[in-house]
Amino acid sequence: MYIGSDILERLIRGDHKAFRVVFTMAYPKVFAFANGFVKNEADAADIAQIVFIRLWTKRASLEGVNNFDTYLYVVTKNAVLNYIASKKIATIDISSMSKVSDNLASPQEQIEANDLKMLVDMVVSQMPQQRQTVYRLSREEGLTNDEIAKKLGLQKKTVENHINLALKDIRKSMPALIFLLLVWG
Repeated sequence: MYIGSDILERLIRGDHKAFRVVFTMAYPKVFAFANGFVKNEADAADIAQIVFIRLWTKRASLEGVNNFDTYLYVVTKNAVLNYIASKKIATIDISSMSKVSDNLASPQEQIEANDLKMLVDMVVSQMPQQRQTVYRLSREEGLTNDEIAKKLGLQKKTVENHINLALKDIRKSMPALIFLLLVWG
């Protein structure tokens, strides 16, 4: 998607036709991004509407924007996070999103790593409580299956089943993230 500077200038001045062009070109991307996270078309449509209302009401702030695609991505991501928080769909630890390795090659890769971490956190937070606990002990605290079983009073096989189910849930959500990274990339 490429939206020229002439269209953005007209949008900043309040040109409704320019807004319609931006909306027509950008809506599918915004909707797909939101739907990839909330997995509900009605909620994704609400989020997209919020994004475009914000775009129109804050159009003067577009004056200093060098890359509209990146700007729209950030606005959409913030709208998704705010929507999720307001609906209490999932609890997301925002502070954990900043823990990205310093040896990543580019800012784009850091953004993608943060997005991946955020998606995994969202998926994990929607799992049943015991599966969440087992997954976090295994992947975030580095405990072995035996240690988790002893700590939680479970059979080792139960721990293995929880980890397998958690990884299956995460794998199911990965195509949506890969699609979004390709679309926004």
